[in-house]
Amino acid sequence: MKKIFVILSAIILAIAFAMPASAVDWDFYASVRMQTFNTNADEKNTFYGGTGFDDRDSTWALNTVSRIGATVRNGDVGGRFEYGHNDTNSVVSLRRLYGTWDFGPGELLVGREYTPIHFVTGKVYDNDGGLRRFGGFFSFRPMIQVKIDDFKLALISPNNGAPDNNGSNTATVEGWSNDNTYPKVEASYTFAMDTLSVRLFGGWNGYEAANATDKMYSINSYIYGVAGIVNVGPVTMKAMIWDGQNVGLYGLTTIHEVDSNPDWDATAASVRNNESYGGVASVGVKINDTVGIEAGFGYVSAKDDLVGKDDNDEAWAAYLQAPVTLAQGVTVVPEIGHYDYEKNGTVGNDLDQGYETYFGAKWQIAF
Repeated sequence: MKKIFVILSAIILAIAFAMPASAVDWDFYASVRMQTFNTNADEKNTFYGGTGFDDRDSTWALNTVSRIGATVRNGDVGGRFEYGHNDTNSVVSLRRLYGTWDFGPGELLVGREYTPIHFVTGKVYDNDGGLRRFGGFFSFRPMIQVKIDDFKLALISPNNGAPDNNGSNTATVEGWSNDNTYPKVEASYTFAMDTLSVRLFGGWNGYEAANATDKMYSINSYIYGVAGIVNVGPVTMKAMIWDGQNVGLYGLTTIHEVDSNPDWDATAASVRNNESYGGVASVGVKINDTVGIEAGFGYVSAKDDLVGKDDNDEAWAAYLQAPVTLAQGVTVVPEIGHYDYEKNGTVGNDLDQGYETYFGAKWQIAF
């Protein structure tokens, strides 16, 4: 894989230098990031190894969102490619690859890019997590998108999967097959003002699932919400709230924190939907050109429409950081935070799912 990446990069560079300077505008960039954190998970934390005792570990590794890429512009046609580091066997993986066409009143995008619902904060722990597993959305997928002014409409590679087995968020029902007929659909509209921008967004994903008896069930997922960013002098505030159904099978990364998938009810022979909601908020202050501070909070909750699940399965996270700029492109971000997985919402067995705390820093050089 590494050899292929080196050969591909060499070919791209050769083409770039061979082209006339006035024909194509290439802008290369890269960002190398290290995560150095210490994490303490209590004995009830089933999401951090499930060891059954207090577990303390340190992470000293290349951040998985380290990247190298380039943006390209040739008249009305442009694009981007971006490769990142995948910590599985330390291989290089494709993050973004898309082309764009400016057709006058709007822009057509084809390829893998952030979708219209993408929204994260500046949290750096968990590979620049941005609260994406606690109410935030880190979402980029293959798609065809049309943007006209502040409106985006995207037809996206869809998701599917089997429902959970009678309320368990760790085991899906066996023997199911899934058929996608339509792409996932997402749309957003942004109201932009001098110091404030507000974005309305929504998405839908539907497919047919068949069980072992070949009986078909329609599984529909959706999400809608509002997000905003305020910039007033040195202060930046971000916030988003959302509501949805079956958001785990929609593709949002909340599965490890709450049971956000639909459930198979064997008694009624039906698929029961899961209702979820959540949000994130952060406040950042740039103290001077060197030091800043940011605090953030995220919350997500889900409730199964299943007998025996009467309480919401919840989780929340909070963090505090102080980004330090050592030189142009060189930053260190010390951060402390807390994850709390609350209880699982099961009647008669509402178990405490534990917590984890962390402290450390992200080290980053962009060039």
